[in-house]
Amino acid sequence: METVRVGGRKYSDPDVISLIRATGELVDPRSAVVSQARKLNQEYRSYDSGPTTAIRRLEIIASLRGLTVSPMNIEQRQSEPRDAVFVPSGRTKGQIFYNPRRPPGRVAFSIAHEISHSFFPNTISGARFRDLTAPDSREANELERLCDLAASELLMPTEEFRAEVHGFFSLTRGEELAEKFGSSLEATVFRLATAHPGVAAAGLLKYRRRMDEERKLVASAQQFLFDDFRCTGEVPSPKYRRQSFFASMSCADEHTIRWNKSFDARSCVYLAAKSSGICRAVEVLPNLAHEEGLLEAVRAPFQREDAHSEFPDLLFLWTADS
Repeated sequence: METVRVGGRKYSDPDVISLIRATGELVDPRSAVVSQARKLNQEYRSYDSGPTTAIRRLEIIASLRGLTVSPMNIEQRQSEPRDAVFVPSGRTKGQIFYNPRRPPGRVAFSIAHEISHSFFPNTISGARFRDLTAPDSREANELERLCDLAASELLMPTEEFRAEVHGFFSLTRGEELAEKFGSSLEATVFRLATAHPGVAAAGLLKYRRRMDEERKLVASAQQFLFDDFRCTGEVPSPKYRRQSFFASMSCADEHTIRWNKSFDARSCVYLAAKSSGICRAVEVLPNLAHEEGLLEAVRAPFQREDAHSEFPDLLFLWTADS
C-alpha cells in the first residue's frame, strides 16, 4: 500500500494522497482542507444577507461547490441511520440529504462533513461516511478526520469562533458556543481544541477493553480457547480509551493519543464518569509528549448504543500549560 509523508505524518488513504499530489506534496493535507473551507466561508460572506440558521448557511455554501442539500423523504428517514448522506447526481456534482428529525447541531456538522469530501480530487463520492466511534481502518480514519477538521471550519470559522471564546478555551463554554454556531456540543468541544492558538487536544473517550482483548474473551467464552485468560483469571478490565481525537495546529505528532490508548486509573476522567458536571485536573495525556496541562472531562450528552451502563462516553479537552 502506498504511503506518503507530509508535515511529519504518514498518509495512505487514496483520497488523501490525491489531495497531497494536487498540492505538489508541499502542503500538509490538514492545512489544505482548512484553507479550502476558509475560502468557501469567505465567498459566502460576500453573499451574506444577514442572520440565518446553520443549516441554511451550509446549503448556500454547498451550492458554491455545485452540491444541493435537501431533507430526506419519509422512506429515506426510515431506512437511513445517518444524519446526512451524499448521493452522486448527474445534474450536479451531487446531492446531500439530511434527516430533519435529528438534532439540528448533529445534522449541521454532518452536512459540513459531506461538503468537505468534495475537497479531495480523487473523492469516491460519499462511499465513506462520518463515524467518529468505529473507524473501519486507518485509511478511512485519516479521511474522516480531515473531513471533520474541514467541517469544523465551515460550521465554526476560526476568526468568529476565537472572537466568541475571548481566549477562554474551556468546557464551561461548550453549550453557549454550540447555541451560537448551531453545532452539537460534541463538535463544539472538538472545535475548542482545533481552534486553539496554542497546544490543545480534545476527543471522545469510551470505557472498553482493547479490541484484541475483547476478541479473545469472546472466543474463549464461545469456543473454550485462550486458556491463558481462564487459567490465570487475569481477565483484562475495561478502561477509558481514546475513541476520537482532535488537536490544534500547534500540536506535534507526539501529542497524538494513539487509537486504543487508555487513560490512567487515577485520571480525573474516571471521576467525570460518576459526576453530573465537569471534572478537571492538571495531568499528562497518554501520549509521547509527556507535557502537563489542564484536563477537563464531562459526560457526553449523546450516548452511543454500545456505551457502558456505569461508565458513560466522555468528552475531554486538554490545554497545555503556558
